[in-house]
Amino acid sequence: MRKSGAKAFWLSFFLTLAILLPLLGGLIFYSGWQGGQARQAEKSQSGVPLGGPGAETDLTVLVTVAAEQPGFVLVRLDAQNGVLHLCPVPAESVLLAPGGTMLLADSYSSAGPARAAALLAATLNIRIDKYLAVTPDTLGKLWGQLEPPRVNLTGLLDQEALAALGLEADPVLSLPPAEANAFITGLGLPPARAARVRAAVWDAALRQQLDNLADTIPAGLRKQSGSLLTDLTAADFYTLENTFRWLAKKQAEVQAEPVAGRYDQQAQRYEFGEDSIAFAKLRFVPATGETAEKPLYATPAPVSDPLGEGQQTASPSPQPTAAAGGGSAAPESQGSPQPTADARQTGGVPVPSAPGAGGMGQPSPAASPTPVGGTAEEEPGGPTATPTLPPQAAAPAGSLE
Repeated sequence: MRKSGAKAFWLSFFLTLAILLPLLGGLIFYSGWQGGQARQAEKSQSGVPLGGPGAETDLTVLVTVAAEQPGFVLVRLDAQNGVLHLCPVPAESVLLAPGGTMLLADSYSSAGPARAAALLAATLNIRIDKYLAVTPDTLGKLWGQLEPPRVNLTGLLDQEALAALGLEADPVLSLPPAEANAFITGLGLPPARAARVRAAVWDAALRQQLDNLADTIPAGLRKQSGSLLTDLTAADFYTLENTFRWLAKKQAEVQAEPVAGRYDQQAQRYEFGEDSIAFAKLRFVPATGETAEKPLYATPAPVSDPLGEGQQTASPSPQPTAAAGGGSAAPESQGSPQPTADARQTGGVPVPSAPGAGGMGQPSPAASPTPVGGTAEEEPGGPTATPTLPPQAAAPAGSLE
């Protein structure tokens, strides 16, 4: 009896182990799997998608610093390729408009940043997804507690200008974003050279704080939304956050350079040509369909001096290119028609009037067309070529038409 009892005990014991051990093993395996899922979920909630940056993380924005003398910068955040393009556009840039031509500053002061973005996109034949206008004070608030960018002015200013700023010994300047626009305009530089200084300031700001932009800029935009003039939505702020995180993760390359063009000192106009279209095509997403336009002026690639002291000039024997449509441009003195809607109906950023610039429907002091391939100063006795304008196509999304 005792032997049979012991045998039954051990048999039941081993049967119990045979049942419990697989259950315990399965429980341990399930606990480990759950822990891995939790870590993966925590990583996904950090703001960086697991799959990779999508098409929505390739965004081009026209940023306008709304001041007495506004500043314009085309910003392309390309998280897919890990590149951040910064291209200042001089306020004196000539844009194609339905009624003729007008300056970028005039289009902004007359109808706001939406109109300026639409005309600039049509002129350069690129896609501009969003627009954003901020005052210098608001720009400083967006920057938050981040360190001011340190800008090396070597090669941008001559020794006399550096000495006037007290920087002849050390040409590195710590420049808070709220003061940057006033500093640049206060230098009194020609437009092309001022645009290079602006490019250096923006390059230093975004390059030095690339790892902190995702936690600062989108949150600042949400907080200051009542002081912005923009078509960025709440969903776009989350897209910006993910885009900045991907750019930081990829250690994105920052490329800062003004949009190519030629400055006419006599007319005080910054003119785009074939080289400008080629420049924009390499750095931005080209427009598609019927939005493609030919440039206002067909000029060979300009040659600029290192400090931008003189205007950019073309080769001595340029040939004008006939624009599609064959129609002649309406004189700028006749103005451009008012848009059908007012871009200033939302947001709290005041839209200043550009000093000395006529608005839509107002005569502009710099209305005379410029000969292709040179300025009046370069060819005092040369004939003046009359440019032709292609027919206007539908403006990109976000315009006021």
